[in-house]
Amino acid sequence: MAGPPAEIIFQQLTQAFERSQDFSRAEILRRQGKLLERLARHAVAHVPFYRDSKRLKSLFRSDGAFDLAGWNDVPILTRNEAQEHEEALQAHTVPNDMGGLETRMTSGSTGTPLKFRETLVQFVASEVLLNRVLRWHGKWPIQRIAMSTFKAAPSRPAPGMLRVPSGIDFAEQVEILRAAKTTHVVILPSVAAGWADVAGPDDLPDLTTVVATGEVLRQDVREKIERRLNVKVINLYSTSELGPIASEGPDGRLRVNEENLFLEEPSAARASKAPARLVVTPFYAFGTPLIRYAPGDFVRFSNARVKQAVGLRRLDDVIGRHRNLLRQPDGSLFLPNQLRTLGLRTILDHREWQLVQTSLTDITLRIVVPQPPSPQQWDALQEYVKNSLPNHNTSVVIVDRIENNISSGKAYEMFLSLIDEPA
Repeated sequence: MAGPPAEIIFQQLTQAFERSQDFSRAEILRRQGKLLERLARHAVAHVPFYRDSKRLKSLFRSDGAFDLAGWNDVPILTRNEAQEHEEALQAHTVPNDMGGLETRMTSGSTGTPLKFRETLVQFVASEVLLNRVLRWHGKWPIQRIAMSTFKAAPSRPAPGMLRVPSGIDFAEQVEILRAAKTTHVVILPSVAAGWADVAGPDDLPDLTTVVATGEVLRQDVREKIERRLNVKVINLYSTSELGPIASEGPDGRLRVNEENLFLEEPSAARASKAPARLVVTPFYAFGTPLIRYAPGDFVRFSNARVKQAVGLRRLDDVIGRHRNLLRQPDGSLFLPNQLRTLGLRTILDHREWQLVQTSLTDITLRIVVPQPPSPQQWDALQEYVKNSLPNHNTSVVIVDRIENNISSGKAYEMFLSLIDEPA
């Protein structure tokens, strides 16, 4: 039997989320407990990874009753572990009210992409939460919205929606947005900053709102985008596999989307303002349950007094997730799409790689390989890198591993610029 259509789910979630933001903390926790129980029971029954590992056994008493007191005894699922057990994490079936399933991939910004299956409710909930944050800022409704795509040409997957190719020049992207009379975009802030380098407010007269997501939004980048494009920038902390984690409120702080996921908070996090490891469970991820999932990010919880949307906790900031665009010798931004994992793999087997820019002219390719390359492979690798990045002096360094960097949030950034952002 088919599940409810997207329009009905959208209406139901919109009404529910408008009410729930003002619930008490106790009511939020009560509702979250019920959602966690349903997800855990589903995972044990229909997901091989949880069924076979018994890692959720602490949540169930001997009589089968669910007991949230055992939550902290459930092992944390790291992103690397999720990648290792990717197939076993896929559910054999999902509840009818979760709607259909679509197979998705993470962006791969921290290495190999993670495949997951997204339920219709997950997808619609993300849309509802986007609309809610736009309402908070007086930027709703949406007339025409644009997002990035890795495809070579722009596309329109739905009325009022535009997909802009990420691999073309920023000036070309701006022209596509202008011609489509785009009013809203959901984009990496570094890409929007690239638009700001080549355009002004007269070049995008219809654009009112930039929803910045996918990397840390620095204050100088926000100011640059708002000043040069004459738009409102709204911060959205989101990942592909988890959906919207927190959305910027009118006071500038991120409000946790408590209706969409369970975000764990260490007891001393607010008092100490210390970085807290992000551990999240998305409630509607019945296709690929990620229970106590740690993608590698770190956040700071806020202890500021809450006057609006009192049911939603606040974050002061997200530490890391900063995937810089690199810079040409003339200072212009670019995304090094010419250097691709597939191209490298045709030359030699490798595990991870990272581009680190140390000056406008110097870049280092750090690469992890299972065995040393032959002289022929080394020459071919050097030639490939030179052709891919012709404007830079790019050296190749073979390393044992790409070091973790807690301050940047995730395991490593594929593109890492150490150059200060110009004003």
